[in-house]
Amino acid sequence: MTTARTSQIAFLFRYGPAEHTELFHCMPEIISGLAQTCTVHYYGLTSSKSVPESIKTNAKLHLLPITVKRADNTDKILKTILWLFLLPWIALHCRLKKIDAIYIDETLPLSVPLARIFFRGKIAITVTDFFLNIYGKRQPALQPFVNLINAADLAAWRKLPLIFTRAKATRDYLKGTGVPEESIMPVYDPCDTALYHPMDKPACKQKFGFSENDLVLVHHGILHPNKGNAQIIEELPELLHACPRLRFLLIGDGPEMPFLKRLVREKKLENIVKLTGWLPKPEDVNIALNAGDIGLAMRIGLDTDHFAMTGTLIHNMACALPILAARLRSIEEVIIDGQNGFLFDPENMTEFRTKLLKLSGSHELRRDFGQKALQIARERFAMQQVAAQTIATLKRLVE
Repeated sequence: MTTARTSQIAFLFRYGPAEHTELFHCMPEIISGLAQTCTVHYYGLTSSKSVPESIKTNAKLHLLPITVKRADNTDKILKTILWLFLLPWIALHCRLKKIDAIYIDETLPLSVPLARIFFRGKIAITVTDFFLNIYGKRQPALQPFVNLINAADLAAWRKLPLIFTRAKATRDYLKGTGVPEESIMPVYDPCDTALYHPMDKPACKQKFGFSENDLVLVHHGILHPNKGNAQIIEELPELLHACPRLRFLLIGDGPEMPFLKRLVREKKLENIVKLTGWLPKPEDVNIALNAGDIGLAMRIGLDTDHFAMTGTLIHNMACALPILAARLRSIEEVIIDGQNGFLFDPENMTEFRTKLLKLSGSHELRRDFGQKALQIARERFAMQQVAAQTIATLKRLVE
């Protein structure tokens, strides 16, 4: 009598399982859920942080002895290039182990074309930000190169059986490029409300050097050029005339940090803008978010900015912050202007100023928007819901 072979799936993520869980909170639940019916493999680089126990127990780990430092941009870029170089060989290893499907949970340029060189099974990917577009817009000489890579990616994506997106707006874009609709599955990012939740605001403000009477606008994330933080800093001198107690707390680090520091000095805003740099733990980010009175979700409005259901937005909502966000198609899926938050055209800073001052002038409005945001975060981005959707979809892919 022949025994049926157990299905196998491999997760590929360059930062490794600890960082993966910080970025996609229910990853341990997804892996443990899949492990009930199939063998789960996990490939990634080594992190200085501990692998979550549920992943360690339920997955066969294949972690390369190379550590990536996400807080160091140069190190991150070099290790990403190395990861891309290693992808075909990881794919070959998966093929030799007779793994049925590979899931690449990030939008890394050329990752699918490279994996397809040696892996002949099913490949799934998550499509979110297009980071090459961000830098291509700033350096026109790179744009033909960016267009070529995008074309190679799209050609490979059209052949995939499954693409996860984090917003319906991304699904609509992919459909327009010829990706079959039946292969696209929108699933929102999950939010661990044990990590991101409301806290005592005066105490959190004090930790970051603010007074209880300061009105703190807060934004967090990797400081890429498309985040538009420079536009916000440029607006502050005029806003301070109307709202002298306004402060800007910018959490995170990235390629734009040196430029933003210079801009703050030039504008003489050292006492108004606080740049925290990279905070080591999600718990630290939660405290910083709770030092805020208004949660900002900002982009400059590139075509691909419309695809991101940003962690900034979700974490702000989970902390019951009233939302002031760029009017992007992804964000419009959860924020209705004037009902549960305010939206503004990222190219219209007059609208930004008007709506920020409306929020700054009304404690009741901030409280109302904040409570509505918290309710949406708990309903739309619930961990169990996202984990169940992802597990069911990946099971169908493997089986």
